[in-house]
Amino acid sequence: MAEDNLPGRKCTEIGPIEVSVKKLTIFHQDPTKEQANLALIEKARALGADAVIRVTCEIGIGFTTWGYIDAKGTAV
Repeated sequence: MAEDNLPGRKCTEIGPIEVSVKKLTIFHQDPTKEQANLALIEKARALGADAVIRVTCEIGIGFTTWGYIDAKGTAV
C-alpha cells in the first residue's frame, strides 16, 4: 500500500479500485483504515495486481450505516 506513487519504481497501472467498509449496526465495531487497506489489497489481487498506490480514504456516517470508510486507489 502506498498513499502516493512508488518513486523510482516502474509499474504498470491496472486500473482504479474502490471498496467500502461499513459498520452496519451500533453494536458492531467502527471500521478501521487497516480493514479498508486489506479490502483494497484483496480486490487488487483479484485483478492480478501486486500493489495499490495513490490510496485515499473517506470516513463518515451514512443513511444506512453507523459508520463507513470508503477507500480508493490504483491497482498496479
